[in-house]
Amino acid sequence: MPRQQDDDISKTDFAWQLRLHSLAYLPNIDRFIDLRHPKAGRHILPVLNEAGRMLRDTSIQSCLAARAAYEAELAEIAKAEQQKAALAEQLAPAAIAPCRADLEGPQAVSQLADDFIVQTTRNDGVVWADLVRLGWTGPQLKRHSDAARIVAQRRQEKQTAEVMA
Repeated sequence: MPRQQDDDISKTDFAWQLRLHSLAYLPNIDRFIDLRHPKAGRHILPVLNEAGRMLRDTSIQSCLAARAAYEAELAEIAKAEQQKAALAEQLAPAAIAPCRADLEGPQAVSQLADDFIVQTTRNDGVVWADLVRLGWTGPQLKRHSDAARIVAQRRQEKQTAEVMA
C-alpha cells in the first residue's frame, strides 16, 4: 500500500472536507463538482503530483478557489443587472409619458395644451390616437380640448412675440 505524503490529508479527512465544503469527487471521470452551484456544470480537475497521484488538500483548495471565482463572476453579473435597473429607473420618466387620465381642471388644460404644442411640431399635427396613447381618455379630450387649444395658441403667440422682440 502506497504511503501518504506528509503534507497531504488522509482519505477520511478528505471525505470530511468534501462534505464540509459541499464538494463531490467523481472518481469515474476524475473530476470534482461544486454542489453549491451544480447548474453551473463546472467540473474541476484534481491537482496531481509528479507521480500522477492526487494531492487531496491542494485539490480541495483549488475547488474552493474556483468557487470563489465563480461567485465573484455571479456578483459582477448581479451588479451589472442592478446598474441596468437603476439606469432604466432614471430614464423611464423621460421616456414614458406620465398618465394623464387622473388630471382634471386647470392641470388637465395646461398639460393638454403642452401636448398640442408638441404634437403640432409633427407633420401629422395633433392626432386623437396619439393623445390617447399619451394617457388621455376620450371624455377628458372632449371636455378640455377647446380650452387647451386656446391656451396652446396663446402660448405659441407669446413665444413668437418674444422671439421677434
